[in-house]
Amino acid sequence: TPSPCYCSLTLSLSLSYVYGVVAELTVGLRNVNVRIPAAVKRGDNALLICNYDIENDTLYAVKWYRGRREFYRYTPKENPAWKIFTKTNEIEVETTQSNASHVLLRNVPTSISGKFACEVSADAPTFDTSIVAADMEVVELPSQRPIITGIHSRYRLGDIINGNCSSDYSKPAANLTWWINDIQVPPNYLRVYDIQRHLAEHLESSVLELNFVVTTHHFIKGRLKLKCSARIHDIYAQESEKLIEEDRPRILASGRSPDMNMYPFDQPGDADEHNELFL
Repeated sequence: TPSPCYCSLTLSLSLSYVYGVVAELTVGLRNVNVRIPAAVKRGDNALLICNYDIENDTLYAVKWYRGRREFYRYTPKENPAWKIFTKTNEIEVETTQSNASHVLLRNVPTSISGKFACEVSADAPTFDTSIVAADMEVVELPSQRPIITGIHSRYRLGDIINGNCSSDYSKPAANLTWWINDIQVPPNYLRVYDIQRHLAEHLESSVLELNFVVTTHHFIKGRLKLKCSARIHDIYAQESEKLIEEDRPRILASGRSPDMNMYPFDQPGDADEHNELFL
């Protein structure tokens, strides 16, 4: 039985996969699509699914690729029907749970992150072929929550709060977000530092600086809550909080206290000017 032309793979792998939209080249098969997790934790199992409608044809083979290298093939006319290719030995296939549509990868390492493709071929007389691909990233999670540094326990109105939120090493680096009283802070209060890389372990760490002027609107019953959240895809979400007490100033001799009623999120003034200078 003639084997499907390899040129279809070369053409199809050049198609792009962006934001979860699967690029598909259909020659004769119908409804060919893949379900591949966008992210999976290092050491976990990953289930890859290739759905297709063979219609009136007979299935010749289903092939799975990582990049351009084939690592698994299912040919129903052969015995055994499955075949593992050892040249991609970083990929460990659980054959007892893999078949013509499913492939289970065990104990996945970060090194296999990339594009995975499923090629479905019909048998004679059509030999129709279709291939679809999607990206999967194997994630190394941080070993601890994000760390808040540089923030004191008490501030007065008019003080400048300046501190950092740092994520532990991971792959990729975590996305950090600052919150004031559970409201996400505006971009002009932030400074993003370059990603720090741990070359020996190929891991990354991110740092996000917060800088703003304290006003009366920041304190709720004398307290201000700062929070930093860290996320990686939809498989990691952690946060750390810092509670700040209002350090009330002494009353002036005139009986008045400093006027700091400005709300920096949406009103112009000294606080906004400070943050513009901060940028």
